[in-house]
Amino acid sequence: MKACAETLTARARQVLGVKEGDDVRTIKKAYRRLARQYHPDAHAGAGEDAKFLLITEAYEYLLRHKPPGRNSLLAAGLTLEKDDPEDTYARWWLEHYGDFF
Repeated sequence: MKACAETLTARARQVLGVKEGDDVRTIKKAYRRLARQYHPDAHAGAGEDAKFLLITEAYEYLLRHKPPGRNSLLAAGLTLEKDDPEDTYARWWLEHYGDFF
């Protein structure tokens, strides 16, 4: 099941904390701020890797129009507010692919 483009765009904007009318400069600024905050080399906390990947995926989706991949954190509905990104992704994965096992 693929998420529709409007949903992905809204999620990507929510992850980066930008509004619909914001320009490219604002999106880049928000990405850089969050990337510094959640970069795994700077802050080696639990779940920081997944948050950094989510931020990068949202940025690439908004600016480069790169569609989410098969194991997309953005399509899985992950946000920065959730406490355990691995648990959310695991639930999403089982919901979509659990019937194969």
